[in-house]
Amino acid sequence: MKKITFLLLALSAFIILQSAGCGNDIKELEYKGIQKTALQTLSLNNAAIRVDLGYYNPNNFGIDVKETNLNIYLNDKFVGVADQPLKTQIPKLSDFTFPIVAHFDPLKIIGPAIGSLLSKKNKLGIQGSAKLGKGGIYIKVPVQIEEQVSIY
Repeated sequence: MKKITFLLLALSAFIILQSAGCGNDIKELEYKGIQKTALQTLSLNNAAIRVDLGYYNPNNFGIDVKETNLNIYLNDKFVGVADQPLKTQIPKLSDFTFPIVAHFDPLKIIGPAIGSLLSKKNKLGIQGSAKLGKGGIYIKVPVQIEEQVSIY
């Protein structure tokens, strides 16, 4: 029982010291836009597109992104899911690219795709969550991105 109490006190002291070192003004990552897209795979029942999202980290410390769970929408219609291919390390005070891979069934999105081809601008939405953290401690944060994109 003494070991558990000691561990809890040590963990509490560590968290308090870490919080004091970081200050109370943790800033949200700034979304800069889609940097690049590339088709990875394409077949009749599966397609994957890599999307590089641009961000800026205004904080004086780096952050790790452990996992993402994202849904992709085209003109408010669900078209697929996305995940991150690798654990991503975000450097402090810098611009960075965050890669995601969107997976979808090409046959199921023919309707939304035809409608989007007729329009010069289309609304791309990415919604879900990401686990961000440092030193093995992660928190789930919501992700909500909407951007007007041109198909051609």
